[in-house]
Amino acid sequence: MSYVPPLRAAASPENDSSFAAMKTAATNLRLTPRERDGIRTAVQKACGETGAVWRRVLVFGSRTDPNRRGGDIDLLVELEPARPADTFRLNQRLRLALEDELGEQRIDLVLDDGNADSVFPTLARETGVELWSNT
Repeated sequence: MSYVPPLRAAASPENDSSFAAMKTAATNLRLTPRERDGIRTAVQKACGETGAVWRRVLVFGSRTDPNRRGGDIDLLVELEPARPADTFRLNQRLRLALEDELGEQRIDLVLDDGNADSVFPTLARETGVELWSNT
C-alpha cells in the first residue's frame, strides 16, 4: 500500500508560510505531546488560581534544538500587562502545577508581565518557540 496524503482546503492556515514556519518550529521541540499538554494545563490552572491572565507560552534553550539531548525545560510565560498579577505567588503555583502534570523535572521558569526591567524575557522571546497562545 502506498501513502496518500490528506487533502487540504485552499484557505487552510497550513498554506500560510508564517503559520507553517511556526508549526514546523513547534514540532521540532523536544517535548512529548504529554509534556506539551501538561504545560498548558499547568499554566491554565496556576493562572486560574491566582487571577493572572496568560498570553503566550514559549520554550527556549536546549529543548528547541532537535539535535541535542537531555536538558531542563526552559519556559517563558507572557502575562497580560493590563491584568496585574502577584508573580511570586504565580511562580509558586505554576511550579507545583507543572510538577503535578509532568512529574519531577528541572524547569527554568520566566514570567513576563511587562513590568520588569530585565532583558532576560526579551532574550528568551528572541530565541524561543511559541508552544501555546491564548490570544
